[in-house]
Amino acid sequence: MELWKTGKWIWAEGYDSPNTYIDAEAVFPVRAGQRITMAVSVDTNYAFEAGGVLFFGQYADYPFDKVYDLLDLTDVLEPGECRLVIRCWHQGDDSSTVRGERAGLIYEIFADGACVAASGEGTRVRPVNGYAMGPGVERVSGQLGYSFRFDARVPEADFGPCVLCEKPLPVRERPIQKLTLRDDEPAVMTVSGTYTETPDAEKLSLGERMQSAALRFGRHDLSRRLPDAGGIALDAGEDDGIFFLVDTGRENAGLLSLDLEADADCEILVGWGEHLDDLRVRTFIGGRNFAASYCAKAGRVRFVHPFRRLGMRYLEVHIRTKHAKIHYAGIRPTDYPLGREVFFTCADRMHETIYEVSKRTLRMCMHEHYEDCPWREQALYSMDSRNQMLCGYYAFREFDFPKASLRLMAQSIREDNLLELCSPARVSITIPAFSAIYLTQVYEYLLFSGDADFVRELVPVLRRIADEFIRRRDRETGLIPCFTEQKYWNFYEWQKGLDGSISGSVREEDVTFDAPLCAFVSFGLRALSMVLGNLGEREAAEQYFEEHRTLNEAIDRAFWDEERGVYATYIKRATGEKYHYAELTNALIAYADAAKDDRLDSVLVNLAGKSLIPVTLAYSIFKYEALMKQKNRYARAVFRDIADLWGHMLRAGATTFWETIEGARDFGNAGSLCHGWSAIPIVLYHRYALTMDGRDTGLYECACEERLI
Repeated sequence: MELWKTGKWIWAEGYDSPNTYIDAEAVFPVRAGQRITMAVSVDTNYAFEAGGVLFFGQYADYPFDKVYDLLDLTDVLEPGECRLVIRCWHQGDDSSTVRGERAGLIYEIFADGACVAASGEGTRVRPVNGYAMGPGVERVSGQLGYSFRFDARVPEADFGPCVLCEKPLPVRERPIQKLTLRDDEPAVMTVSGTYTETPDAEKLSLGERMQSAALRFGRHDLSRRLPDAGGIALDAGEDDGIFFLVDTGRENAGLLSLDLEADADCEILVGWGEHLDDLRVRTFIGGRNFAASYCAKAGRVRFVHPFRRLGMRYLEVHIRTKHAKIHYAGIRPTDYPLGREVFFTCADRMHETIYEVSKRTLRMCMHEHYEDCPWREQALYSMDSRNQMLCGYYAFREFDFPKASLRLMAQSIREDNLLELCSPARVSITIPAFSAIYLTQVYEYLLFSGDADFVRELVPVLRRIADEFIRRRDRETGLIPCFTEQKYWNFYEWQKGLDGSISGSVREEDVTFDAPLCAFVSFGLRALSMVLGNLGEREAAEQYFEEHRTLNEAIDRAFWDEERGVYATYIKRATGEKYHYAELTNALIAYADAAKDDRLDSVLVNLAGKSLIPVTLAYSIFKYEALMKQKNRYARAVFRDIADLWGHMLRAGATTFWETIEGARDFGNAGSLCHGWSAIPIVLYHRYALTMDGRDTGLYECACEERLI
């Protein structure tokens, strides 16, 4: 079966602007016993239903390397003339998850290998009038892109002719498995009541409307389970409408699903979130809108929105009508199908729970690629995904997924020899340290997978990154100065003095040498040397290892503060002043092997103490790895710290682990309660609790069991 001999890129004329929706019609004959397959690719996403099964989800890719899905429709189609309506959404502008490109849909449908339908001049298309279109629709967040407004009362448009699009043909099949769409997640309607809109509600965004509406709490009953076949009847009384809260019981990621009955045409507002700290879902935070709108016809409503995956535990629903009956409101989970899973056991139940919740945190951040979080961004960052990959090697024994994400990041290489901040996106800034950590990511993939052929493909990108940092080294000090141009963000972690600045370029008098950047580059060069050595490129390996060694010498010489017995974070280039003392800085330098002998001893004493600016959850892996250089001395302290920090989240009701220990109140009340980078205890359990067999760790009877799932 040879693809793309017939199919052409098509779209609806006049609908290539941002945030547009179209339908395309495919009609073809099906005979009994035939095998029916479909190849499809789109910018940005597609969905269609066949035989009661929802097919959805374009792989996140680049326009120069379009990926197609190859779908088997055999078991869902009946013999006779078949008609599929392929619904497409085009984002059309840049976010942290999508590159704004030209709209297009291409497909071919085969019966026993012969093409029976394909997109082309004769394909009929129509705009989806029910969706509000254009850039004026609220964005969930700047990183994530648009929410949606859908009005089921608007008549469907007629199908008409399409237009052809000039786009490169898809070149390869999806490299990872399709997501599994599960049935409605069981939930509880915890609270119901009524609401009244604010007088200026029509001027507000969807999230603001929900956040500012006056709620009158009525019934509180944890026994009202959803789905409910008979329906739960609710009334608005004299207020504007009905509201209720749904709890799915744990962090989830999936598609919005509604099944309810209304006594009249009405507007339904839906807000989603991870907590109820405001005694309601926090739908509006600093311009972000965790809300969507569905306008329903009177009668029974069944609706699944296939183009925006929600990360949530709680759903809040406002129905502007006097009477309604609720059968279901929640999500249909979209899980990445993993083939195996590792279970950790020990005598301490808390550590077992930390391991299991860490695994769920990882799973909630694995969809089309690794995501930092399922709620606020859903973006692929190299730093975040390094933690996720490393944990996943131990917990899932899975390599296709990290391989695909590593390829996406490599394909984002820019003219300045650094990676985009997010892949496959186009972002106005990037973080230099995040490009440096990519070198380590690739080495770890090679170490765990043994996939030398793939890693060899990435070597040109690795060398471009490494050579760029080497080129920027200061000749006098041997250090790498901070990046001064406006398109760079000198970020290291979300902690005081380490979160950098992205407003304007750095003035000459403020240029610094940054120990964290130098350390990231140092162990990145070490990783590249190991990669090249494993690939048989001995001479190049030795060259990069020498660069690593000389950079370490410069770090140790320049940043050491003899009086404090630790390394400073920054040195002002103009004056030589050293300042800022942090756990991250010293952990990274130790991790890079730049601290030796007595200096290493002093660093570890300070890391184990409370004298430095503390490291955050994501970067604590470097602190713990540094301390484990003397594991007989510090192992108990490491696992005690894990019990304190991750145990704190569990005691606060966490079902996945947070972005930072501050939880939801961080980042101006926009802190994520599910962040893949915080699953790092998995690594520590495998590397130390198991290998030491409980000795000197404070854990006993540790074991792992791998199971197929």
